[in-house]
Amino acid sequence: MKRIVTGVLVSAALAFMVTAPAFGESKFRQDFKKSYEANRFDALGFLVRTNKATIPGEILTLIDEAAKAEDHHEKMAILDLANTMATMYREWHGEGKYVDQVSALQKVELAKEEARVAEEEKWKKYETFTGNFILRSKQAQMEAKKLTPVIFPHWVHRLYYDCKACHPSIFPMKRTNSMSQVDILAGKSCGECHNGVEAFSAKENCERCHVSGKPAEAALISPKKSADINKLKASADRLGTGLNLDLMPTKGSLPFDRFGNIDWLLMRKLKAHEPKKSIKPGVKEERRDNEILFESPMPYVKNSIFSHTLHTELVECASCHPEPFKEELGSTVANKAAMGQGASCGTCHNRVSFKFADCNRCHVKPVGEDPGKALLRKKL
Repeated sequence: MKRIVTGVLVSAALAFMVTAPAFGESKFRQDFKKSYEANRFDALGFLVRTNKATIPGEILTLIDEAAKAEDHHEKMAILDLANTMATMYREWHGEGKYVDQVSALQKVELAKEEARVAEEEKWKKYETFTGNFILRSKQAQMEAKKLTPVIFPHWVHRLYYDCKACHPSIFPMKRTNSMSQVDILAGKSCGECHNGVEAFSAKENCERCHVSGKPAEAALISPKKSADINKLKASADRLGTGLNLDLMPTKGSLPFDRFGNIDWLLMRKLKAHEPKKSIKPGVKEERRDNEILFESPMPYVKNSIFSHTLHTELVECASCHPEPFKEELGSTVANKAAMGQGASCGTCHNRVSFKFADCNRCHVKPVGEDPGKALLRKKL
């Protein structure tokens, strides 16, 4: 029997599979895919040997489908199927132009993906500090106006405002790139504050936010090294929120925990600042004064205490209920795996609040110890 040398690029195809619907596919295509996904090379060989006239058209159809696919992995899975078909066609029937054509397309697509990944990696440094976002969904429009993407530093805003000042009344408690210059200049989204009264005018100070790649970025992405305390204090004095870092153990500088995050609870405890609860006057504040005991399933891991008192000082109830937490106790999964995927507590923690690695911030009650006023209980 003639030996089959496939030369297949076994990349995303086996894991992702080809997702094109069976409707409209030829019987040959359906049989080839089925054998391909099952690694039945004997069946593939038979199909290629007995369908010489059919295969070139099938390869060209796959190439056309790949060109229309938007997702890289789907595109590569289709091309991998075409590559297998073309390679086996060359081995059995001696025609190599199709495999050369498919291989060339694969190289182009891989180069595009490598460039995309490299571009993504370039921007990661801007979000290394907890709560920093790089806003570049409209990067092409920014570049046309000779502007670089925006760095949004939650930590700067948190010096002067509690989370509830912006969430959810202005922004939902989730990441969004929906802001536009039109909305901002109309007094919406960022323009609620950046109007020249509450904060600097967005209309006249584009460079204050579009700072990526410029010297001003250092103070935003590395506050421990580069924060301008005098400038921060001047803003606090203007807003009437106070900023007295002399009250900190660090004497005059921002306090950082062992994971490099600003210790906001220490600042609140020592009254080093008094952030605003709202931007607009007359907003009624919601408060809950209870705690929930999350019981650990392992005796060597302390129970976790959730303080409604503390959280409602910072956020509105509507930011957490009914999403990501339903009102009924125990109706929402709240374990480490879910949090790591950005669910439940992971909506904020590890993103804009302290990291999960700081376990002892929540796991404070030894198993079996009287939880005190933690009247509500839930199993982790």
